[in-house]
Amino acid sequence: MPHKRLSGWGRTAWTVADVVSAREPDAIAHALTEVGPRGAIARGLGRSYGAAAQNAGGTVIEIASESDHEGADITFSPETGIIDVASSVSLDAILRFSVPRGWFVPVTPGTRFVTVGGAIASDVHGKNHHVDGSFGQHVRSMTVLLSNGEVVELSPHQNPEWFWATVGGMGLTGIVLRAQVALLPIETSQVLVETERLGNFDAV
Repeated sequence: MPHKRLSGWGRTAWTVADVVSAREPDAIAHALTEVGPRGAIARGLGRSYGAAAQNAGGTVIEIASESDHEGADITFSPETGIIDVASSVSLDAILRFSVPRGWFVPVTPGTRFVTVGGAIASDVHGKNHHVDGSFGQHVRSMTVLLSNGEVVELSPHQNPEWFWATVGGMGLTGIVLRAQVALLPIETSQVLVETERLGNFDAV
């Protein structure tokens, strides 16, 4: 495995780790069998401000790259509004696919260049958090690879303890392989903004 210098999106606290690129579930599972005593962590597009996807002296499994936008592994049911995607698929790729079809990601963080796996692991939130909650509230189910090589299906109703431990679990319960996420129907890709100006605080 090649050594690589990594940081988070904040470009601070650089560390060196053994980095292996693995896109398919079998390759990811194989990578887990070769980790050392420092263990392994999955890394998507590296958009976490902190050190969430770093593992100094250990193994980092890169499951996505900036060039993965074309041919993204996406299956969509317009009847249910649920999208089935590989965890390496970015929100950008989903939006490119879903917006022309009249659907939108229900929760979007400060950048659309995050993977679905990373959005689940960090349980990202958007500006609508006070109304629609965080990303995990819209995940219907997911497939997770545990450190012992076992693949489990998780949902709010199937293995709920593991499901909610994985949502916001920072990748420590296992590596998300696939996820089913409920999208939000939209009428247009345009946003109508109304601005009302007030002269002073007393007029608010």
